[in-house]
Amino acid sequence: MKLLLHIVFFYLAFLPFSVKSQLVTSGNQSPQALVQNVLVGSGVTVSNVNYTGSAQAIGQFNSTNANVGIQEGLIMTTGTIHNTQTAGERHGPHGPNDRVNAGIDNNRPGYSLLNSLSNGGGTFNAAVLEFDFVPYSDYVEFRYVFASEEYPEYVCTDFNDVFAFFISGPGIPGRQNIALIPGTNAPVAINTVNSGSVGSASGANSSNCDAAYGNWRNNNIYYRNNGTGNSSPQNSNPQFIQYDGMTTVLTASSNVICGETYHIIIAIADVGDGIYDSGIFLEANSFSSPVTVDVSYQLSSLSFDNDYTMAEGCTDATVTLTRYGEDLSSPMTVPISVTGSATPGTDYTDNIPSSVTFASGQSQVSFTISALADGIAEGLEDIIIEFGIPDPCGGNENYTITLAIDDVAPVLVTLDDEELECPGNEITLTPTVSGGGSGYNYQWSTGETTESISVQPSVTTSYTVTVTDNCLNQSASASNTVIVPNPPPIQLNVSDDVVDPCPYIEYTFSVEAIGGSGDYTYRWSDNFGEEYGTSNTQVVKPGVSTKYYILVEDKCGEQALDSVSVTITSPPLVPYVLGDTTICLGDSALLTAGATGGFGDYYYYWPHSGETTNQVWVSPRQTGLIQVIVSDDCQTFTVNDFAEVEVVQPVANFVISSGTLFEDLPIQFQNTTIGGSVYFWEFGDGQTSTQVHGSNTYDEPGNYLITLYAENDLGCRDSITKPITITPEFYIYVPNTITPNGSGRNDYFAASTINVVSLKVRIFNRWGEELFYSDDKRFQWDGTYNGQPVPDGVYVYKLEYTSINGDNEMIYGHVNVLR
Repeated sequence: MKLLLHIVFFYLAFLPFSVKSQLVTSGNQSPQALVQNVLVGSGVTVSNVNYTGSAQAIGQFNSTNANVGIQEGLIMTTGTIHNTQTAGERHGPHGPNDRVNAGIDNNRPGYSLLNSLSNGGGTFNAAVLEFDFVPYSDYVEFRYVFASEEYPEYVCTDFNDVFAFFISGPGIPGRQNIALIPGTNAPVAINTVNSGSVGSASGANSSNCDAAYGNWRNNNIYYRNNGTGNSSPQNSNPQFIQYDGMTTVLTASSNVICGETYHIIIAIADVGDGIYDSGIFLEANSFSSPVTVDVSYQLSSLSFDNDYTMAEGCTDATVTLTRYGEDLSSPMTVPISVTGSATPGTDYTDNIPSSVTFASGQSQVSFTISALADGIAEGLEDIIIEFGIPDPCGGNENYTITLAIDDVAPVLVTLDDEELECPGNEITLTPTVSGGGSGYNYQWSTGETTESISVQPSVTTSYTVTVTDNCLNQSASASNTVIVPNPPPIQLNVSDDVVDPCPYIEYTFSVEAIGGSGDYTYRWSDNFGEEYGTSNTQVVKPGVSTKYYILVEDKCGEQALDSVSVTITSPPLVPYVLGDTTICLGDSALLTAGATGGFGDYYYYWPHSGETTNQVWVSPRQTGLIQVIVSDDCQTFTVNDFAEVEVVQPVANFVISSGTLFEDLPIQFQNTTIGGSVYFWEFGDGQTSTQVHGSNTYDEPGNYLITLYAENDLGCRDSITKPITITPEFYIYVPNTITPNGSGRNDYFAASTINVVSLKVRIFNRWGEELFYSDDKRFQWDGTYNGQPVPDGVYVYKLEYTSINGDNEMIYGHVNVLR
């Protein structure tokens, strides 16, 4: 394993990545350390690391339990990397995605190189990381994910946070952005990589995306939707980061010249304002240039708390060299030099070669060394192996691995005594083992062979474990005692029973528990199945004789049960009311209350009137229940009863014949009374009737009052009076055919009238020509016009008249002339 990779592994192992099921970030490294220890991989050396921007905008991340797509690496944002909240609102990149506008304004300036990529909008809150690097091949690359809260609302607007990876150096014209859409020269941005749909924000227009990259709708294969911060699975699951959208994992790369010095600028900024945040996630160890040979090692066993120390006489180390590249046709020799405090042939096998050779087409070679048991306590010794690996630049890149050899201490085992809180509790016994090497074998007195055992003794018990290591094959034993308590049974002291003639008296009962394991819990109930409180006292107000149970349980689950009784000697108080009845509206009824049972004298109260006698007269206006409340000498409770008084009443009503009412013509009255059975009519002219539906004829015009009296079977009565107006008799008749042939019958068209004051008549032919006019009530038309008979046919008349009642009317009609 390369020294660089070993250092990175050691650092990551001790990061505080303890929060489960979400993104984890840390900002406790300097930008220099982040680049050297996190970002840079093989085949690259870096120098002159510089960072400008907010200190809270850069750090390390681990997304093992989040959906970034990259497991760990370096993060840069336009806001904060931390899981901060203000007024309950989350600002950092951490999930769940529960806010539609997450972000924080660092009040930092923008970056001039990003302004040209921002569609003309100004930049804010820039975070800029830059450094020099020397590649050891002709190619450099790293992997990243871009994510933003600007998605999806601000797609195709000017509010598009921007980022870029600017590289410059030999063979590269000027300064180039290598954050590109795969296979194109278009930069990765919100307006170039999205779902393919225009955002919903004000000012969103497809022309903005067209200007950024004409084929932007086809780039949705590089985009991942992450919700919008509203109701969605991302809203409650912390595995989803806060940003609303992100790219898939993309690769930034560039051709370089081996061994030359280059400069890279990694920059991100807000655009238009500093509100919504964006971030770039750079994969750990991905900033690399392909190497020709990689060196790694594997220990046969881990006897110490690391992966590089060998145990004397127990551990082998296999060193493997792996060759990379497309052309493996030529042999390659890698020289090896060995130094260190350990002695070959004494402390380890003297078989490390001075060089290894890859034959033509061979990609891997290995050799194994073993730590020897020399029987001398020498302490920690090391083996330093250096490999001179040729690089594409024509030189050698020296890689070093350091192995250690340590003495194996005697096996020592300790097993502490334990004390249970309760009999039968489960406890895990784990011995403390030191010394030996290459792992241990366990043998318990229970027959189990695991490192730890779980036991549940009900009495005090001793256990023994024997541990044998796999290096020295040395055994050591230890025993312990698990002490199990044996408390006395629980005893209860409960309040005395109560005997009383009255119900609903309040009592406070208590219980005192002794014995058991303490930490008692209480549960009160009664013989009717009702549950009460959970303290050592209980307040009750029984209405009938009741037994109360108290169940006490200690912390170990042991229980004791006792009870206390309340005996009520008087029988239940039962009220009654005599007087359910039916009355007419306005009548009264006598109600009588009484009771049975109870204790002593009875007391009455009628809520409707406030009376306190056992009898009351009532005269309700409508059907209902009359309540009486009864108590006894206990005065600890009251009971109710009700009498129903039904109020019945016929509702008299009738309907008068519609239209004008004339003298000397019969007038019908329709009885619509509800609830009546006997009726009496007064017609206002001295005439009466007992019919259900009355009828009368008036021989004089004038105004009259009609009264209907209605009575039901109980004799309840009601009446109603309505006025009517009788008008003088009026009549007009006009024939529809005349035969003016001199026969003396039906020779004239004339009107028959009664009580008509004036009349005008006009007759017209089919062309509207007036043939006849008269204002004489006794007119006669003989079927002529200008002295000549009119032809047979149909003629129209218009007759206007005024009646004796002052009504003016117009009648239109036809008359047939037949000769």
